[in-house]
Amino acid sequence: MSSVLSTDTVRLEEQYSAVEQKILKNLDSMTIRIFSAMWKLGPRNLLEVARQTRIPFTSIYHKVERIESRSGELAYLEPKISKLGLVKVVVLASARLGFEEAVTQALKVPNLWTAINYCEGTFTHDSVHAVPFRYLNEFRKYISQLRELDLIKRFRIIMTGDYTPNFPDFNYYDPAAHEWRFTWNRWFNELVGAKASTHLDDPHSYDVLVDKKDLLIIKELQINGRKSFAELAPIAGISLYGVKYHFDKKLVPAGIVQNYQFNIVPYPKELSAIHEIMIEFNGELPMDKFYSIIPKLFFVIGTSKILGQPSILLRTYILESQLPKLFVFFSQLAKAGLVHSYSAVRKDLQSRISQTIPYELFDDNKGWSCDFERYSKELTKLIEAWS
Repeated sequence: MSSVLSTDTVRLEEQYSAVEQKILKNLDSMTIRIFSAMWKLGPRNLLEVARQTRIPFTSIYHKVERIESRSGELAYLEPKISKLGLVKVVVLASARLGFEEAVTQALKVPNLWTAINYCEGTFTHDSVHAVPFRYLNEFRKYISQLRELDLIKRFRIIMTGDYTPNFPDFNYYDPAAHEWRFTWNRWFNELVGAKASTHLDDPHSYDVLVDKKDLLIIKELQINGRKSFAELAPIAGISLYGVKYHFDKKLVPAGIVQNYQFNIVPYPKELSAIHEIMIEFNGELPMDKFYSIIPKLFFVIGTSKILGQPSILLRTYILESQLPKLFVFFSQLAKAGLVHSYSAVRKDLQSRISQTIPYELFDDNKGWSCDFERYSKELTKLIEAWS
């Protein structure tokens, strides 16, 4: 096995050539300590980060401020949307030739989309939607209508549980040498011999545990996870203490605001690839074993469990030079009897568009409200215009 899966050490300076080296400047040992503490304690709690790391608060504050001024928001909320009464639905679609932009517009019509990417291979589009549980059947019919109207040639609908972001394990990084260690053989051996420490399950219910003000707070934290209560108060139309009540007494206890995605790029985008990989396991135990080791797999951005199956959607961000090893890794897991099959869609990093949850469709009295009859009419007009 060692001849197939070995440990590769990748020196970033050799990967960059003419690419700007700002990532190397940010990945010093102090910054790694700060980011790692923010991942555990929350991106807004810099005072506690200072206590835990014993780094002066002013040093942390100014470093985070400098990074955000250069690179934009450092972190954003990934809410548990099942607790909002929503289901995460991934749609893979292959557009009719010449109608790629029309498909993008059609996917936007119901205003349930949260991200849309162009992609390579069998499908041209990879889109993510937050669909109210009560409208799942109508949403499926809407996507099927794109095929019936010859806007797309083929499609696949994948319903998943909540998305769980992953944070890079910097134990595999040497900040002095600027090197990442891809220990493929060790990860493989751990997976084969390890016991599952985490059980991955479907959401138990899709009860709506929020009101409109909660959704406004969630929406803003999806844009910038470090927004203060004082900044959120005028947006939500309540006092600072009102925001604190909604956050501390409702959103935190319900587990809605516990996951944040950090915009930390461990290596240059110009030399990397991002994939959505569906892995089908030979039962729940192999799936749980794989899920338990994900925190060590620093090239994994995040995961979602596919509903009703021992399968997960894995989002990866990896250096091109390590891409062949990634697929050998999955193939060896299949050979070892853990994985039944896997398939990958490569995303175009430059084409990604995103938006927050569709809070406009929510009413405190009626809950989520969608008009798929109107969406179908808009779709027909869209196709007529493109034709």
